[in-house]
Amino acid sequence: MSDKIFTVHVAKETGHEQVAMTRQDIVDTVSTNENTWVFVDSQMVNAQELETIDLNDATEIRINPGMVGGAETFTVLVASEKGDQAMLMTKQELAGELANNQGNWLFVDGQMVDAATIENTELSQDNVLRLVPSIVGGSETFTVQITDASGHTVCEMTKEEIATSAKEANNWVFVDGQMVDATAIADTDLSQATELRMTRPLVGGL
Repeated sequence: MSDKIFTVHVAKETGHEQVAMTRQDIVDTVSTNENTWVFVDSQMVNAQELETIDLNDATEIRINPGMVGGAETFTVLVASEKGDQAMLMTKQELAGELANNQGNWLFVDGQMVDAATIENTELSQDNVLRLVPSIVGGSETFTVQITDASGHTVCEMTKEEIATSAKEANNWVFVDGQMVDATAIADTDLSQATELRMTRPLVGGL
């Protein structure tokens, strides 16, 4: 492996620090420390991928060691180019990922949750948690207005993310005022849509 030095942002209990590391240093850190994750430009990679991927053009390399002290961990489905990978993360780690990377999106049972909200959200092992570190593979994104109990939020989502959120949480998706079933979103042309909205199902006809 090359001896080129990279600046790596390492997360610790006391905060973040910048460490000069070679590719081999990064691989060794991931390989020898269980529950440690590496993000290259917000894309999660494993030890095997680190040995082969091109790091020369990377703008940010981060290492997030697992939390210590017996904090409860939750299974999080982390999106990648190869699909969803199941990872164990604590609530603190989830909040840190969202706070440190504004492009990260967390969905709890299909509902998008931000860094401030997740810290006060009661999580259980029954929750379905999905973390989308960034847009994977250059997929086209669309501006979606999301309505929930806290009001309205606006976020950029791919067609796959819209379909997943609609399916997992039974959310309703409206394309220019027309409701579209979750199974039909993949075949729907969203490029010409002027308004995309996602809402929670109405209860009791209200």
